[in-house]
Amino acid sequence: MVYSGGCQCGNIRYAITHEPITAYCCHCTACQQQSSSAFGVSVWFPAQAFTVIQGTLSVRKSRTQKREKQFAFCPDCGCRIYHASADAPETFSVKGGSLDQIREITPIGHIWTRSAQPWVRKLLNGDWCHDTEPDSFDVLIDLFERSRKA
Repeated sequence: MVYSGGCQCGNIRYAITHEPITAYCCHCTACQQQSSSAFGVSVWFPAQAFTVIQGTLSVRKSRTQKREKQFAFCPDCGCRIYHASADAPETFSVKGGSLDQIREITPIGHIWTRSAQPWVRKLLNGDWCHDTEPDSFDVLIDLFERSRKA
């Protein structure tokens, strides 16, 4: 399947020629600020499967508690498209709201739940949850892959 997406103003369009590796919700304060919402949805894809088909992304660097990352966004509307970690540049964390087919991708878990808004925390039930960022995303990747096959 080819996934597609773009920014809010329509100047950026992209295509992804690979199935997602994993998808999860992040409740860290940076994702809350970046998404202007209670959490961000991250969907991982191989970087080489991602192609900008319209427009030119701007790229900036930032630092989280655990790593340096790049973030790509539309220079016109500021909409985030993906993040890439310096320690895993082969994977893009595409921002879920930018994907046209986000309804077809169900996040498998939640990270940084200790920063979740109190009303959201009440709704976190039985899904894989982690107080902070996990040391390894292998569990999320495995759970996501098994859920897609079910």
